[in-house]
Amino acid sequence: MTGEPPLVLDISDLPQSAPVVDIVYVPLETELLVAARKRGHSVVDGLGMLLHQGRPGFEAWFGTPVRVTAELRAAIVASLGSPH
Repeated sequence: MTGEPPLVLDISDLPQSAPVVDIVYVPLETELLVAARKRGHSVVDGLGMLLHQGRPGFEAWFGTPVRVTAELRAAIVASLGSPH
């Protein structure tokens, strides 16, 4: 995470079939995900978790239902200035 020391994990023993998940969403593409992608792992960033956790709070505060969609994710990614 920005401003924090880097997370150093050795994923060399991780089975090729293992997905790699990072709950961080700023930066969206963390060093862990970059390293995992280079090794051929499927990766999941933290933005989905943020969106799904935020949905019930938004609905409670504003009384408006929210769906987490690809378009919503794209809008958030664009606001972060990230290529992913």
